[in-house]
Amino acid sequence: MCLGLKVAAHHHFRELVLLRRVRDRIDTEYAQPLDVEALACIAGLPVAVFVRRFQDAYGLSPHDYRRAAEAIRNREAPAARSKVA
Repeated sequence: MCLGLKVAAHHHFRELVLLRRVRDRIDTEYAQPLDVEALACIAGLPVAVFVRRFQDAYGLSPHDYRRAAEAIRNREAPAARSKVA
């Protein structure tokens, strides 16, 4: 593998790690307002590039990802309560 490809692969991997960190933050701070600027800062990317890269990585924009995660939590919550009762 040529040096240029190694550097590009390393950069891409690092970006994916940062995007995963952002996704984890969205999951853990779901009760807080979604601050795309702050999330882009975590990833070290401009907002427009961040949204595009997040969508490339996860198939959804950050807002859509959060809505989908919220819908899943809402569906699972009644099931979890019925198991406890």
